[in-house]
Amino acid sequence: MKLLFAGGKVWDGLAREAVAADVLVEDQHVATVGAVPAARCEGARRIDAHGATLIPGMVDAHAHLSFPVVTYAYQIEDTPPEETVLITMHNARTLLDAGFTGAVGAGSPKLRAEVVIRNEIEAGRIPGPRLMASTPTLTATGGLNDTAQIHQGRDVAAMVVDGADACRRAVRTGYREGVDLVKVNVSGDDFFPRPSGRTTTLAEDEMRAIGEACAALGLPISAHARSAESIKRALRAGATLINHADFADEEALDMLEAAKDRVFVAPTIGYYHSLLHDSPFDRATLDRMGVEAAMASNVEVHRELRRRGVRAVIGGDYGLAWQPNGANARDVGHFVTYLGYSPCEALVAATRNGGELMGQGAGGIVPGAPADLLLVDGDPLANPALLARSDALLAIVKGGGLHKSPAVPERIA
Repeated sequence: MKLLFAGGKVWDGLAREAVAADVLVEDQHVATVGAVPAARCEGARRIDAHGATLIPGMVDAHAHLSFPVVTYAYQIEDTPPEETVLITMHNARTLLDAGFTGAVGAGSPKLRAEVVIRNEIEAGRIPGPRLMASTPTLTATGGLNDTAQIHQGRDVAAMVVDGADACRRAVRTGYREGVDLVKVNVSGDDFFPRPSGRTTTLAEDEMRAIGEACAALGLPISAHARSAESIKRALRAGATLINHADFADEEALDMLEAAKDRVFVAPTIGYYHSLLHDSPFDRATLDRMGVEAAMASNVEVHRELRRRGVRAVIGGDYGLAWQPNGANARDVGHFVTYLGYSPCEALVAATRNGGELMGQGAGGIVPGAPADLLLVDGDPLANPALLARSDALLAIVKGGGLHKSPAVPERIA
């Protein structure tokens, strides 16, 4: 498909503001940005972009596509594998409909759920974003997502590992089954009774074994790391993505800064915002979980990481009942409201940084880049809230294919 976006503005993922330009898409890639010669436009489907801004597609770097609409953790592991695959398929469509042309899995409760959906998306049989399929979370006995109890036979939504050999085996199993990345729970989480977010649950030798196995197989590591020590262990093991980082101390901040050319952070600030403002939990429950204190620490940490130039990506644990998949673009506004980002910086986190994390060349509007694009009614650099409105997403393009067309008439150039 050959597409010409004409008469609008373009934000390329790099500049501080959008500029007037036309964009020609050909052979699944951006062909021309600027003035497009008439001869190049022959046969193109022309889309009138007057009053709109063309930006790169967004990337959710902490995506839970396999989550049913979750209120309690047991809903995740109790969902059968067949239903999990269907849920993943529907959520993939939902994410693409919301303007997310890329997604990084944050732990699939069933080993092959994201793998099979990624394969179907890539084959063109179902709609969805470019997807980095994740393992279930690797966690220690008693760690986050190990919800088993000795008197119950319930499966858990994790690969429970104890000792270096078990860690290597889990990584190799994921590789054999076709995953793109390994998700590791290095710390606990205060959403669960225990272990807390300040507890580090995987030992140094276990993280080292995971890092060595992933490096040997070319698999990146996405680390759930709230405690200061969990951040350090994840970084020493070579993790590419650090999620949360709520309780980073000065040493952890220094290590993140030293690794900023290879590491990304996902603040997941939307998780805290939704817990405080949209969840069904009463004040006593939120106080027991320490939500306000943890959020304050998260905000302080990520404001400092922004100052130090550490690249951030969006993704806020969407898939919970009070912040469902499809609302993911709220994170762009949260970066501005809570973390001190300018709208342009927040858009960089949502687009270019996510594309760099995925390593597929997406995230920008430059000649030769994959054509993952959003045509937004208005200027999202002035009003990031537009990105969370489906009616403001006039067109969605993934890999040069028009997933959503404008309601206005088009013509062949």
